[in-house]
Amino acid sequence: MIDNPKKQAVLNKVISSSVFCDADKYCNLLTYLVESKLKNIVPKEYSIAIDFFGRKKDFNPSDDTIVRYYMYRLRKMIKKYYETEGKNDKYELIIPKGHYEVKFIQHEHVRIKFYKNQWVIGFVFFSLLALSSYLFIKNRSLTGPASQIDTAIHKGDPVWSDFFSNDLPTSLLIGDHFLYTEYDSLLDRSRFQIDYTITNNIAFNALVKAHPKRILRSSDIGDLPHNSIFNLHDLEHVFYSFNHDPDIEFTSDKMSAPTDLINIADRNLIYIGGFRNLRQLEQIFTKLPITYEYTDTFRGKLIIGDDRRDTTYVFESRLESETPQGSTYLDLGIIIKLPGPNRENYLFFIGFAYPAQIETVRMFSRQESLSKIYNEVLNQNDAFPNYFMMVVKVTSFEYFAHDTKICYFRELFTD
Repeated sequence: MIDNPKKQAVLNKVISSSVFCDADKYCNLLTYLVESKLKNIVPKEYSIAIDFFGRKKDFNPSDDTIVRYYMYRLRKMIKKYYETEGKNDKYELIIPKGHYEVKFIQHEHVRIKFYKNQWVIGFVFFSLLALSSYLFIKNRSLTGPASQIDTAIHKGDPVWSDFFSNDLPTSLLIGDHFLYTEYDSLLDRSRFQIDYTITNNIAFNALVKAHPKRILRSSDIGDLPHNSIFNLHDLEHVFYSFNHDPDIEFTSDKMSAPTDLINIADRNLIYIGGFRNLRQLEQIFTKLPITYEYTDTFRGKLIIGDDRRDTTYVFESRLESETPQGSTYLDLGIIIKLPGPNRENYLFFIGFAYPAQIETVRMFSRQESLSKIYNEVLNQNDAFPNYFMMVVKVTSFEYFAHDTKICYFRELFTD
C-alpha cells in the first residue's frame, strides 16, 4: 500500500526531472491530477476543462479537445521519464488511457521480483511462446516461392487476397483477457485475477467502487487466451503465402480507449478472440444485425436478424453430453469480413469459447479447408462475396474441436 506522503514524493520526483523541467503547464496539470487523487476525487474531462483550463460551463468535449490533447502529451512525458531518469524508481505513477485518475503502483522492475508465483511463470512462458512465433514470422525468409508450403493460399483467394493487394499494413489483434491484481493479506502479496464479467476499465472501476475495502489494481498487461499460440502458427501460412509481415498486438493495449480507433486508420485488421475482448473494435460492426449474450463463463447465445427473409436466427452454445470419459460441447464461432472506411479490410474470428476461436482460424488458414468452404457456399450462391458473415458450429471437448459445420452464411453490403 502506498500512502499519501509517498505519493506526494513520487509526484515531486517526476516534476523535478529534466523531462518536465521546461514544461510548467504539464507539471501543474499532473499536480492537479495527483491532488485530486489524494482527495479521493476522480476527475472527468469536463471538470478538468473547467477547473484547470478555465473553459466556460458550456464546454463541449466534442468541439474542444484540449483536455485529450494535453493528456496525450502528459502520458508521453511520464512514459519517457520512467524509461530514462525514473527507470529505477521503486514506485510509478500512471494515468490509464481513457481515464484521468492517477494510479500509483510498484515499478515494473520491482513487481517482477514481487510476483514470484506459478501463474506468472506460466503467463511469461506463453507470452514468450507468442513472441517467439511472432519473431519466427518476422524473421524467416519471405523471398522463396509460396509453393514451398504445402498448404499455400492461392494468390487470388476470395478472403485473403484483398488484405495483401492494397499495400496497407496489417495488424493481427489478439483479444486478451482483462487482468487485475488483488492484495491477499493472508499471503501478504498480490495475486493476478481474471473475472470474465470484467472486460474493461469501466467495469473494473465499478468493481473497485462496489468493494472499497478490497485492494484492487488494474494490470498493464492482459492474459493470453488459451491456445492462441496455435492461431499464430496457423496464420503464418497465410502471411508467408503472400510474402507479408503482420504487426501482432493485444486489444487491451491497442483498443482500450475510445480514441484508440484513430490508431487503426489506413490499416488492415485481423482479430482473434471472444466477444468480451473486442473492446473498441466492437464499434466497427455495431451496425450489423448481430446481438450476443453470455449465458455462463464459456457459453453464449448469438442472435442474427435477417431482413431479407424477415427472420431472426438464434444459435446457442451448450453442453452436448457428459460421460465418464469426458464432456462434449457445442461452441459457436462467427467469421465476419468487412470493408474499412477507406481501403482497409477487417476480418474477425470470434468464438464464445476457445474451441471456436481456434478452429475458425484453422479453417481459414489452409487451402484445403478454404476450398471446402467455397464449394459449400457456392452451392447456394453464384460467387463467393468479398464481405460476409458466417456462423460455424464447433463440436468439441474442453479445449479441442473434433467437428465443424457451417450453419449460417450471408453476404454483407450488397447495395
